Amino acid sequence: MNIKTIMAFAVGPIATAGLGLLTVPAIAWIFPPADVGRLNMVQISVSFGVLLFNLGLDRAYIREYHEWGDRGALLKACFVPGFALLVLVMAITLPYDRRIAMWLFGLGHVTYYWVLVACVTASFISRFLSLILRMQERGLAFSMSQVLPKIIFLLILGVMTWPAFSRSFNELEAAYLASLLSVLVIYAWNTRGDWSLALPAAVSQAQIRGLLSYGVPLIFAGVAYWGLDATSSLALRSLSTLSELAVYAVSVSFAGVGVVFQTIFTVLWAPLVYKWVAHGVDMSRIDRVAQQALAVVCAIWVLCGTLSWVADFVLPARYLQVKYFMLCCIGQPLLYTLSEVTCVGIGITRKSMLSLWSTLAALIVNVAISVWLVPGHGAAGAVIANAMAFLVFFIARTEASAYVWRPFPRARLYACVVVAVGLSLVTLVWGPFAPVHFSYAWLAMLPVVAWYFRAEWLGMYRSLHSAAGLGGWLLLTGRGPHVRL
Repeated sequence: MNIKTIMAFAVGPIATAGLGLLTVPAIAWIFPPADVGRLNMVQISVSFGVLLFNLGLDRAYIREYHEWGDRGALLKACFVPGFALLVLVMAITLPYDRRIAMWLFGLGHVTYYWVLVACVTASFISRFLSLILRMQERGLAFSMSQVLPKIIFLLILGVMTWPAFSRSFNELEAAYLASLLSVLVIYAWNTRGDWSLALPAAVSQAQIRGLLSYGVPLIFAGVAYWGLDATSSLALRSLSTLSELAVYAVSVSFAGVGVVFQTIFTVLWAPLVYKWVAHGVDMSRIDRVAQQALAVVCAIWVLCGTLSWVADFVLPARYLQVKYFMLCCIGQPLLYTLSEVTCVGIGITRKSMLSLWSTLAALIVNVAISVWLVPGHGAAGAVIANAMAFLVFFIARTEASAYVWRPFPRARLYACVVVAVGLSLVTLVWGPFAPVHFSYAWLAMLPVVAWYFRAEWLGMYRSLHSAAGLGGWLLLTGRGPHVRL
C-alpha cells in the first residue's frame, strides 16, 4: 500500500466530513429538535442491526482474506449466516412493529419501523460489499461510494425546504433510506465482478464453523460496543427529552473531524497489520505507529477546542451548548482509533474475548454515569458519561493487548489522553462561565503539542516526503524504500 492508495482512501472520509458540516446544520434548521432526536434513534438502530447480524464475520473476512484461496467462497461464507439471521428476526418482529416504533420514536406508525428495517438491510449488505473494495485497496471507488450518498442526502434535504413538503419525520427517515440505498447500488456496481463469483461458490459447513469460531466472540464484543456507543442516546431517550437527545446528536455530528481520522485509519490499519503478520514483519514498529497516532489525536483534539466556537454561526440558537459538548464527543472516535493501534495484540493472538471484556467494562461505566447524570443534566450528563467510558475503553483494550501479546510503552499514551479528556470536561463544566473564552486556553495548547511531539512530526514528515516503503505516517519500518507489501 503506497501513499497514492492511502490518499485515495482518505478522499471519502474527508469529503464526507465536509458534507457533514453542511448536512448537520441543514437538518437542524429544517426539522424540529424532536425529529433530529428520532433520526439519531434510526442511526443507532441501524448500527446495532449491522453489528448484530453480521455475526462478527465482517471481521473474519478481513482476518482471513490473505489466507483463503477462494475469496468468493470466503465472501459467501461470511455473508449468508448473518443475512439468514436478519430475515428470521424480521419475521419474528412482524407482529410487534407498531410497539417497536412507539418505543423508538414515540410515534406508533408502522411505516417508521419498516423503513428502519429497510435501512438495516441496505446497510448490512453494503457492509460486506465495502469490504471487497477495502481489501482490494480500491481506495477511489471506496471513497466515491461514501461521498455520493451524502451528496444525494443533502440534495434531498434541499428539496424538502420547498413549501410542498411538510418537513415531517416520515420525510426525514425516507431521505435517510434513499441515501443508504444509493450506497448499496454504488457498492453493488463497483463489486459486481466479485459478488457474482461468490453466488455459485461452494462453501462447507466446516468452513462456516471455523469462521464463526472466530466471529462469535466478536458478536458479543460488537453488541457491547454498540451499547457503549448508544448508551448516551438511549439514556436521553428514556430519562430525558427528545430535545436533549437532539442537542447530543448534533454535538456528536460536529465531532466529525475525529470520525474522519477514525475512518481513514481503521480502513487502512486492520488489513495492513494482518498483512504484516502474514509476511512475518517485525511488529515492534507498532510502538512508533502508536506514538505517531497519539500525536495526531492530540493535535485534532486541540484544534477542535480552538475552533469549536464556529458551531454558533451555523446552528440555530437552541444548539448553543454544542460548542462545549463536542470536545467530550470527539473523544469517542479519537480514543477508539488510538485503541485500534494499541490493541492489535488481541487480534493477532485471536483472543477475541478480551475485546468483549474491555468493552463491557466501559459499558458499565457509561451506564452508571448516564443513570446518575442524565436525569438532572440531560445532554451534558450524557457527553460526560461517554467521555469517561471511552477513556476506560482505551485503557482496558491497551492493557489487554500488552498482557496477551507483548509489553510496550504506555505511560505517555495514558498521560496524554487523560489530560485531553480532563480539559474537555473542564471546558464543558466551566466554559460557559469562564471570564476568558475557553478557545484561548485550547489555542495555548497548540505550541505545546507541536513541541512535545516534535520527534513524531519529523518522522511523519520524512516518511511522507520520501513516499516510500509502506507509505505514509503509518509505515515507518526502518527498511529500505524498495520494500513494498
